[in-house]
Amino acid sequence: MTDDVGRPRSAGGGRTAARGRRRVALLTAGALLPLPLLAGCGGDDEAPAAGAGSQDIGPAAAATLRDGGTVRWAVDELPGTFNAFQADAGESTDTVAGAVLPALFTLNADGVPQRNADYLKAAEVTAREPKQVVTYTLNPEARWSDGRRISAADFAAQWKALRGKNAAYWTARNAGYDRIEKVTAGKEPGQVKVVFARPYADWQSLFTPLYPKSVMGSPAAFNDGARTKLTPSAGPFRVQAKAGRKDTLTLVRNSKWWGGRARLKKIVLTELPVAKRAAALAKGRIDVADVDRGTAKEITTARGENQQAAVGDDAPRGAVSADALRHQAQARGTEAERTAEKKRRAEAAAAAARQAHLRDYTVHRALSPSFTQLALNGSTGPLTDERVRRAVARAIDRTALAKEVLGPLRLPAAPVGSHLLLAGQPGYRDNSGALGGQDTEAAQALLADAGWRMPQGGAEQKTDAQPGEHKEDRGRTDADAGGTDDENGQGRAHEDGRAPAGQPHGGPARPGADHRAAGGRPVTLSALTGAGSAGVQRAALLRQSAALYDAAARSARHRALGDTRSAAYAAYERASGRAADAWDEADVLTEAAQRQTTALAAGWDDTKPGAGRDVAGTGPAGPLSAAQAREAAAAAERNRLAAAADHADRERAQAARAAAAPADDRAVRAGMAAPGEDDGRGAGDKDGKAAEHGRHAPGRDGDAAAGPSAVFVKKNGRPLMLRFVLPDGPGTAQLRTVADRISGMLAKIGVRTTVQKVSDKSYFEDHIASGDYDLALYSWPGSAYPATDAKPIYAKPRPAADGSLTVEQNYTRVGTDRIDQLFDQASAELDPDAARELVAQADQRIWAAAGSIPLYRQPQLVATRADLANVGAFGFATPRYQDIGYKK
Repeated sequence: MTDDVGRPRSAGGGRTAARGRRRVALLTAGALLPLPLLAGCGGDDEAPAAGAGSQDIGPAAAATLRDGGTVRWAVDELPGTFNAFQADAGESTDTVAGAVLPALFTLNADGVPQRNADYLKAAEVTAREPKQVVTYTLNPEARWSDGRRISAADFAAQWKALRGKNAAYWTARNAGYDRIEKVTAGKEPGQVKVVFARPYADWQSLFTPLYPKSVMGSPAAFNDGARTKLTPSAGPFRVQAKAGRKDTLTLVRNSKWWGGRARLKKIVLTELPVAKRAAALAKGRIDVADVDRGTAKEITTARGENQQAAVGDDAPRGAVSADALRHQAQARGTEAERTAEKKRRAEAAAAAARQAHLRDYTVHRALSPSFTQLALNGSTGPLTDERVRRAVARAIDRTALAKEVLGPLRLPAAPVGSHLLLAGQPGYRDNSGALGGQDTEAAQALLADAGWRMPQGGAEQKTDAQPGEHKEDRGRTDADAGGTDDENGQGRAHEDGRAPAGQPHGGPARPGADHRAAGGRPVTLSALTGAGSAGVQRAALLRQSAALYDAAARSARHRALGDTRSAAYAAYERASGRAADAWDEADVLTEAAQRQTTALAAGWDDTKPGAGRDVAGTGPAGPLSAAQAREAAAAAERNRLAAAADHADRERAQAARAAAAPADDRAVRAGMAAPGEDDGRGAGDKDGKAAEHGRHAPGRDGDAAAGPSAVFVKKNGRPLMLRFVLPDGPGTAQLRTVADRISGMLAKIGVRTTVQKVSDKSYFEDHIASGDYDLALYSWPGSAYPATDAKPIYAKPRPAADGSLTVEQNYTRVGTDRIDQLFDQASAELDPDAARELVAQADQRIWAAAGSIPLYRQPQLVATRADLANVGAFGFATPRYQDIGYKK
């Protein structure tokens, strides 16, 4: 555990705190969804579901719910303390506090503070001059579980403990409480009067949760007493004395609760890592859990929700004719193939049994009240130059990233347009225009202005060119070539069965493959001799089909993200097997055609009766001229070279499919240095063994994310290279996929990135908080009180007395005096509209400084029993634990 300043958060154990305590939510298991389609949750072409995004909890009226029952609720870890104002308080501490303590203001689904009538009859600013005064009128029924009424004494004790004047209290924060001058009882019974020494716009954030004076009244009780017990309480539930299992904490119905009766008898918080939740759900051992995308997919599949056609996942377009050609090869399946099929069937049977248990659950989805950002460390290296930071920011297509992450879930997929507010909150507006949108040319101009320029002659080269692609071929259109390209830019067969343009033998297009005679018509061996034309055409279709199946296999493996139990992985295996079959048969046909045409070119025909007889100078139209014979020989050689190239393509595809780690697949997709290549830093695989296995050499944690034809900008002969630090552990594969997308975007402007993967435990404290990175991905929770909560994140770092830099929570180390001034003004502005305008101005300047680039809202997936109501993906909303219950 670290202190509250940038606490690493896992995403699986409840809601990220949105009030007062800003916590870093590392993108670990379940924090993001996979970039490809989430099976069972809709397709890319589907619009967001009606009302999707803000909240999904299965609402139901109390009268429709049973009285009683227990909910077992999965959390990452049990509370280390019950005191939410201590540094080691976590999300489970917030969960307990929300169920057992007073919350004077709660949040609705749009993140708007709402007075909680269970505790307050009224709360308002009753004076602004000479000083701000807030008067609270308490619900006369509100009492602690020991029978004492909630009173001004509790307010005063909490203020004194949190105002920051007594170092004996080990507090994590004092924002707002340090502005209070005094707390007294009001004129009327049940009133509390709070006088501020300085105006405070976010006064509604105070005294939530509210602790009894017995907890706040002394440093000993505050520091130690509230760590292990919490009495008295004043919520719909209370903490039951710990007993029995060490991995559970039970909250029981509070018989002294004056509000609406809690429907549940018990809530049992169960410590359960995200990776173990799928198994627990399948065995019926848990009732509510934040889940990762794999578990969510299993549940939606089991319930038959939004299922896709069984074939659509892995059957590529254009492969039908190839299937017809391969039926004989499939019928001759090897023993190994039959064994593999038997294994797949057994696994499918086990998966079916598992799914039967998961049908009792449903998945709720909403946008999480947190967003993922790209952090740019402005304290060291090239990123100290604002022009370079702005160039990096403008190279990134935030809209594309948001659509890839959220679109498959049918959640609103707009990129986040503000650092300080989220869509739906009052005052939210997209301020990204202060920096500018994605613009490659503008980004390159910013780099040039900062002295980072392309090498001489390099500016004309394309960083997104494919390996082996000739510049003169890039401008050719479909009409020029006589064929079409598919959505991936690969050749697609014509409707009449002819090979794609640029593929004279049906193989992948490559420079120099389209040889033409003087008359401009293509000259191939089969055109001159007719030899093996049927075999060549058939092999062409098979090679095309194999390439398509290989692409489908890579796509399916990308979706699986290492989950060998997933439907996507099964699709990968099917497509991979079909690709192998197609390649095998194409090889046989190509070899036969090559032997025949080579023999004819040399004057021999060994494929007919009387093989070996001299047929030199003959062809389908009679004697061949010497020129035609030479062309036939040349065509035969081209055929041999094309077949060799196709074989190399096949070997590369097989190596990519066989790579053990999903990260390797991502490296290839992002155009990173090929296995065994030197990345320009002397880190190549010297013995080539890594290349043999299609994976990175051991110890290579920073291959450049650019293709071999990429051109990088330089300054004083030194390339612009940025170190992208990422966590390396269970559940982080898809985070690295997002990083790969960003690295590919930066390569297009000549910025080279190297990836450094570090352990999950050290990622935040040893790298992010300490400033040991150039680029990083992590997330911040949203807040209903941005003027208070966001200032430590974006405040300008200040030198400390010992010479170090005080950064608070500004881990990018980028800030300005003006931003700080705007935060101060906003936090003191009591007019809501004026305060929002000041917040917007601060956000515009944060965008312009380009220290952090908001990307997208995180999706929130919560699995619950299908018969549970009023629980699920709460979004911004504060849960009402008393309303959760089982349907009648």
